[in-house]
Amino acid sequence: MKKFFMATSLVATMLTLAACGSSNSEEASSTAAAGDEKVTLTFSWWGGELRHNSTQEAVELYEELNPNVDIQVEYSSWDDYWKKLATKSASGDLPDVMQMDLQYISQYGLKNQLSDLSEFAVKGGAIDTTYTDESLVEGSKIGDELFGFPISKNALSMLTNTSALADTGVTIDYENWDFEDWKQVVSDVHEKTGKYGMVDVGDIAILFSYYLRTEGESLYTYDDEGNPSLNYTDENFTAFFETMQGLVAEGAMPTPEVVKNVKSFDENPFALGESALMETWTNQYNLYNDATEDDLSLDLVYGANNENNPLSYRQAMFYSIAETSEYKEEAADFIDWIVNSTEAADILGTERGISTNSQVVEHLSANMTEIEKETADYLTDIADVVGDPEAVPPLGYTEINTLLNDMYSEVAYGEKDVKSFCDEFRVKAEEVLADNY
Repeated sequence: MKKFFMATSLVATMLTLAACGSSNSEEASSTAAAGDEKVTLTFSWWGGELRHNSTQEAVELYEELNPNVDIQVEYSSWDDYWKKLATKSASGDLPDVMQMDLQYISQYGLKNQLSDLSEFAVKGGAIDTTYTDESLVEGSKIGDELFGFPISKNALSMLTNTSALADTGVTIDYENWDFEDWKQVVSDVHEKTGKYGMVDVGDIAILFSYYLRTEGESLYTYDDEGNPSLNYTDENFTAFFETMQGLVAEGAMPTPEVVKNVKSFDENPFALGESALMETWTNQYNLYNDATEDDLSLDLVYGANNENNPLSYRQAMFYSIAETSEYKEEAADFIDWIVNSTEAADILGTERGISTNSQVVEHLSANMTEIEKETADYLTDIADVVGDPEAVPPLGYTEINTLLNDMYSEVAYGEKDVKSFCDEFRVKAEEVLADNY
């Protein structure tokens, strides 16, 4: 069994990369700059004001380096972004380059909306993968096609509000705890303090999928022909959701309604010191530190060291190119520059997450905040225990995810028993997959 030790230093692990030099923006943008033809690219993304401002600054620098390229940008909030993208998709007017999310990439890619980047994304290619984790690139493919290039990564973690945990007498052996230990910790914290032991992230599929990986299963898998199917036993489905139902019933975890009504990070019970734990993605660590004055720590989720290697790197987001783009090579050149160049990295920082490019991470490390360094170190330190990335969600996943969360709410409120939930979800989820494949 592989073991995990939080002893690795980000800088130390990256020293070997320093000798390789850094990306040169002028070289990286040679494709777009090679001709005199005026090229206009459209580029869209979602995010907040910080992302909007820094991305526009990076775009302006790229235009300076490539005078023949004009980039028209459009940015939105998360909800508005997908509404606009759906409208553009229907009219055949998707942006040349667009930010893409894991839960939507199948929907757009398998319906011939996105270009296959496989020929671009290779070592020394138009989108250079020399310093990119190969498993993340391969894990982003649907079959043999790569519909988005992974630009940043994260992983599941257990955020601990050490201020809330203090004086409870509850201790956690993060190296060795399992699901039963986690259940006991959550229950004990509530019993001793009256507070929540843990707050979930508002999407029960995240917690359920990780639990299944600790048991050597997964929510879905694909056969050799690319057809998806559910990949878990009813026994494990029942064990997980009976546990969740019990913790909500005793008050050790909040009801789904409480979580759904949280409108900002500083309103979350975890940030308010009303919960000791939160199982979530590593990129949330910085946001919750900004949202609270409590002391927080970034720790291993339960079962991380078991023989099934349940932890995995997750593609935080992608850049995709529209299949209808007239300038695919120029779009690929722009993606290469904004992902791989140190010039772009100096402007964008880690706002989109920790880069998938190890050379960029090493370059940025000197100016990272302590929280950013902790996050980057965590992602480096788990390298020996991570398993294969989860498969890209299948077509219909959004509907399946909604079914799971809606039915879980009924179970949490005692309106449905877990056995009925297990049976009904399997039938409906299989119907969704059958309708899409």
